[in-house]
Amino acid sequence: MTDLRIAPWRTTGSRLAHPSLALFEDQVLDAAGALRVRHRLVEPESTRVVAVDSDGLLALVWHWRYPLGYPGIELPSAALHPGEDPQAAAQRALRDGCGLAARDWTGIGTATVATEVAAQTVHLYRADGLHRTPHPAGNRQRLAFAMPYRIAVGSVVAGAVQDVASIAALLFVEQLRLAGQWEPPEPRPPRPPWLHRV
Repeated sequence: MTDLRIAPWRTTGSRLAHPSLALFEDQVLDAAGALRVRHRLVEPESTRVVAVDSDGLLALVWHWRYPLGYPGIELPSAALHPGEDPQAAAQRALRDGCGLAARDWTGIGTATVATEVAAQTVHLYRADGLHRTPHPAGNRQRLAFAMPYRIAVGSVVAGAVQDVASIAALLFVEQLRLAGQWEPPEPRPPRPPWLHRV
């Protein structure tokens, strides 16, 4: 029987093969004792923010990702700067990505995104009490938008949202909602133009 507590390899050496990418080349002995070369990309930790405003709209971002070659729908996100607190990075993600700030911040968990060569820890937050900031949102790589929270969750199920960390964050808050520990504001219907004061 395989003991999953013991790694099936032993790293015997490592060198930084590409400093600008933080790509390491490791020498490892596999389970059969054969010498192998493995590559390991060290990704900075990141954040995703679930932010629903008083109208029940979830903040989202169209984000161009170079490895994908097309924009995907994500929650506001930011990579942590060296030594930066994850919540500070989450606040920066919401401000820079959507032009929003929040009164209350709640850490809702972490997720690990891993491939054969990379692993990244993503800190997940919920932001409440939203208000606009004077900081401009978006750039040529990102475009902020919003949709009703429940429709956004349905978009995840339908496959329109494919960013794994965003899916994980929405799964966390859905679990809180189903447990009665959090409830997003109900969407407000638009006011007919004739109700607006002149």
